[in-house]
Amino acid sequence: MGAPAYWSTDTAVRRAADTSEMHNASVDEDAAKKGACAQVHLPTGRMCILPHGHKGSCDFIPAEAAYASLPPHRSDGRR
Repeated sequence: MGAPAYWSTDTAVRRAADTSEMHNASVDEDAAKKGACAQVHLPTGRMCILPHGHKGSCDFIPAEAAYASLPPHRSDGRR
């Protein structure tokens, strides 16, 4: 399964530049760096992978499914 169409490198770059919210226990840092909302529902561990700054409520899915749908990390530094 490929990355959702809403993943944006620009969003990920802006999010990575403002890391203050990523030091919050309820935000998954790796998913946030890839442009996702990354808000974690702490009681269940489910995560929102809608794009960062989305309108409306989060859509929490199981963490395993969230990680599987994130774009892969590239070792060559490109996105």
